Amino acid sequence: MGFGGAGVGRLADGRVCFVPFTLPGERAVVRVVRQKKSFVEAEVVRMSQVSIHRAVPRCPVFGRCGGCAYQHVSYPQQLSIKTDQVRDSLRRMGGIPEPDVRPMLASPQEWGYRNRLAVHVQDGKVGFFGRKSNRLVPASACPIGSESVNARLAELAANPPRDDRRITLRESTDFHGFSQVNAAAAEVLAGVVERMLEAGGDHLVDAYCGAGFFSKRLAGKFHRVTGIEWSPGAVRAAQAGAGPNEEYLEGAVETHLSQVLSGSPVAALLVDPPAEGLSAEVIGAILASPPSQIVYVSCDPPTLARDIKRLAGRFSLAHVQPVDMFPQTAEIESVAFLTRV
Repeated sequence: MGFGGAGVGRLADGRVCFVPFTLPGERAVVRVVRQKKSFVEAEVVRMSQVSIHRAVPRCPVFGRCGGCAYQHVSYPQQLSIKTDQVRDSLRRMGGIPEPDVRPMLASPQEWGYRNRLAVHVQDGKVGFFGRKSNRLVPASACPIGSESVNARLAELAANPPRDDRRITLRESTDFHGFSQVNAAAAEVLAGVVERMLEAGGDHLVDAYCGAGFFSKRLAGKFHRVTGIEWSPGAVRAAQAGAGPNEEYLEGAVETHLSQVLSGSPVAALLVDPPAEGLSAEVIGAILASPPSQIVYVSCDPPTLARDIKRLAGRFSLAHVQPVDMFPQTAEIESVAFLTRV
């Protein structure tokens, strides 16, 4: 399986062929739909041999909607595939021959877990964008959306707005900053981070801290906690009810991290960056004033592997624990534990 969810094969001329909605061990007749110099993309014409791990998709628009990639795969096999993809990224892009990657932890809910969905309105119809296109796939329900979000989607589909736009449907909440879309799996993720930092210490720096999702849970283990977050609303939420040992700085991580790390010895640095990973400025600040350990929460295995390689001179990867925040999709969340060399 390729990263992103397509099956991988080869043509007679040696070019790699990516075929969505297929599985390792399957045999299929395919039609090439896109040709590049070193690879092609194809679609299934018919299957002649299917995997024992194949499942029946729940969604009537699966394969046309661009959201899910793995509804045709049994859930245990989804976890195995994603674990292998994390390991493969660390080998190929991180330069780590035998990375210690633990089996991916399952989401408590395989379906109905998303507490928000982004939908689009086009020409009086409501739905999701198709695979690799802005063509609308009409839908009035989504099997990975929660019950309340689906109720909002059904109501919107029955009474669509007149103008074309993007709308985020979410469960009712007083907080409008960033939050995890899978609340139950987020608690599993938080448990992983807490276990990695169980020993605690003097000073924890939580970069990209949001509203303090991790900081609040870890504050009791450290004498001092410093969070850094660019969103003013999230910083205000983090400061509300903050303990005497908690401090939250508003602004870019690039702006504050160097000064925070060099100010006093840091027992642990927790980073949870966007998919782009850590910038060169952040890597430089870490290498200039290395903390004792780093916990790196990642939503993109390739950038995680790249950043671990950039930190390799001062830090060694202990292990990685993937957590399935996004069942049925190709998205992968993982937590890496690094110690200072």
